[in-house]
Amino acid sequence: MSTVVLLSTRRLPPTYFDQVREDLGDQNITIDVVGWVAPSAWVADKVNTFTLIGPGRMPAQPAPEPEVEAEATDEAPDAVIAPEAVADPETVVADEAKVAPAAAEVAAAGENPVTQPVAPSATPAPPPPAAKPRPTGAKRVVKAVEWRARKARKVAGRMLPKAIKTSAPVKFLRGQRATNDLGKNYWERVLSRRDVMATIDKADVVVALDAGAIWAGWNLGQRKASTPVVLGLPAARREFDQLKAPAGNG
Repeated sequence: MSTVVLLSTRRLPPTYFDQVREDLGDQNITIDVVGWVAPSAWVADKVNTFTLIGPGRMPAQPAPEPEVEAEATDEAPDAVIAPEAVADPETVVADEAKVAPAAAEVAAAGENPVTQPVAPSATPAPPPPAAKPRPTGAKRVVKAVEWRARKARKVAGRMLPKAIKTSAPVKFLRGQRATNDLGKNYWERVLSRRDVMATIDKADVVVALDAGAIWAGWNLGQRKASTPVVLGLPAARREFDQLKAPAGNG
């Protein structure tokens, strides 16, 4: 059975690993993942291992759905009302005649209700919060320097036209810087984890899935010349086809 190690810095859904098996042409392939971020849902039934080396936590296993039971009713479905439990119409009319005068007296009494004076609340208002003491001495100097630095950054930001700040080259440079920082952090974490390096040593093919994992893939390719390290699933498919070719020709 072939083994592939996926290097990823993006959030992967569980269905992605079904697509990996389809793209590699082997439903029985063993998948190990080294991820910087946790997957979007539980993936223990999709991969052999998923090692999280970045911030966050792995999603928990979903709880099984409880069985729905039929609601019990107090009354039997075939219950029958006894004839003697039904009131006679003449009795109902007599009872209504007795209740009418009493209701009239209650309504008359409600026209002139006696109002009780409401006592004012005796709870005093809370005192205002005490003013924060101002910094003195060296702390005052540090606060002044920090305030001037923030003001200088705001002024510098306003001096650049909006068209320049939102232009494609500036966005590209910012994205490249963020990707480079992520790639270096990812590789340093991979190199410092013995369990991750042991998993990579057992792989038939190592695949860097995104730009953040390219730097780690390049370094692994320099360290492990015997194991193919490629970028993307199409290149991994070619490597797996070459691994299977000698056995098929024989």
